[in-house]
Amino acid sequence: MRASSFRLGCGIALVALLPGCMQVYTNAGSDPVGTTAPQAMRLRADGRGKVIGTLAQRPGAILPGTPYAAIARAVLEGGGFRSVSELRLAWLRGKADELDWLPDLGPHLSLAVLAHMSQSVQSRPERFDTPRKQAERDLALAEIDQAALTLVDGANGQVFEAIGHHLDAEEAHARADLLEAAYRDVASLDWPIARAVAAGLVPAQRLQELRARVAWLRAERVDAGAEAQRARSELAAMGDSRLGGVAGIGAIRELVSPPLLSELQAGILRAGVEAQERRTLNMLFDGLDARRSPEELAALEEAFGYDGEGSEAGDWAPPTAGPRWSPVESTPGDFEIAAVAREREALRIGLGEAEKMRASAVAEAVRARQMERTGQMTAAELLGPLSSALRAQEEEITQRYALARAVLRLAYLRGTLVDGSTL
Repeated sequence: MRASSFRLGCGIALVALLPGCMQVYTNAGSDPVGTTAPQAMRLRADGRGKVIGTLAQRPGAILPGTPYAAIARAVLEGGGFRSVSELRLAWLRGKADELDWLPDLGPHLSLAVLAHMSQSVQSRPERFDTPRKQAERDLALAEIDQAALTLVDGANGQVFEAIGHHLDAEEAHARADLLEAAYRDVASLDWPIARAVAAGLVPAQRLQELRARVAWLRAERVDAGAEAQRARSELAAMGDSRLGGVAGIGAIRELVSPPLLSELQAGILRAGVEAQERRTLNMLFDGLDARRSPEELAALEEAFGYDGEGSEAGDWAPPTAGPRWSPVESTPGDFEIAAVAREREALRIGLGEAEKMRASAVAEAVRARQMERTGQMTAAELLGPLSSALRAQEEEITQRYALARAVLRLAYLRGTLVDGSTL
């Protein structure tokens, strides 16, 4: 039954192809050299290369001369990013060997190399004289576009990760400095409070509370210092230890005009799926009117499990699209960007409020310290204003770095952390 179905399908396909064949034959007199290609044979790669051009022209959101710019440069020049690029290049070389009409690849992967590769493929239409070859060409162009997008997306992701480590280190360092100062201030109250306890002016519980507070500050200071060191080590590993002296929060401008990388990815996937489906279909049609060569049979058997053209041919089903190019659900894209943008605005408001509270609490602590020195306030009473100032300063640090991370993440989601011209 399956064999008959296969023969019936082949017969229907042949009948469907006959009108096209007859049309070419009847037009032979008016176009003896075949300069006009049928509609089905037109090149479908017109306009290709726009993806790579778009990626190369993408502006970068990181302002030059800032700490973020130094981090991005070190990461993109580092061994980690080069290693990942070399792996992608090795994979592309494998594809080039598989399809011997692909141009040779240089020693390094860049958008310029991929653009040249794409142009070379498109500039040789005479090599693609069958629908199957045209589909293979379009599939290869989709692979090249995908490699370019992966390069940009990988650079965007690695810079995002590295700056994230930098912000972790900076926040931990700021917190460690704050805790060190608070530790000194609170520890300095031990002697006067101990004297007051000995004189019976304050209960012994106040001294115990003070010493517990001092121990907590000491432990928190050590933890913050260790966290800063850990984050710096991870950042140094990504930048090949060339980031000494980079400090502070960088500046990122907001760029909303470049298309999202997810939108470009969706277009590449559509092109790849469509080309793969046409290739799959034409691999079947190419052999309907002539017996397949041993090489074709071997390729079919290896790729799709085709067992030959004899009595068992009916057990073979037309090949289906492989997992390399398969439709995927659309990414959140705009929704996630909108959510992070709202978070950023909320954090800006929160930071403004935290700065006001910090200024007020620090001023109150300074005033209380002066009162303690003039005898208008006891050392035990000073502990309250100092603790309030510490909490307000910690909250300001938390809000400041949370805002920096939201701004960074927004640029990452938009795919604008790296200037395309640097790739």
